[in-house]
Amino acid sequence: MLQLIVASTGAGWYPTIGASGGVFGLLLAFGMMFPDQPIYLYFLFPVKAKWFVIGYGLIELFGGVTGSSTVAHFAHLGGMLFGFLLIQFWRGKLPWKPERRMYW
Repeated sequence: MLQLIVASTGAGWYPTIGASGGVFGLLLAFGMMFPDQPIYLYFLFPVKAKWFVIGYGLIELFGGVTGSSTVAHFAHLGGMLFGFLLIQFWRGKLPWKPERRMYW
């Protein structure tokens, strides 16, 4: 998932292209598929994947609400939302069904 973000600095507006939303979608998908898998912080502290993903999502939400940096925090949260919806779609747990199914 490639995203185009328009960022602002004191010098003006400029487009920024990145894939961080897609990376956050993969992070959330990993946390949903393997919730008890340990992730080692600094190769020392084991944290279950589900708690790591929830904590990282809360950090992104806090960063987006405070707006203290030029990082596109809401793009990261959008990637996490898309990852959640995609995993739920693959599991067949969405409350709605698409009209057509895409076949590969």
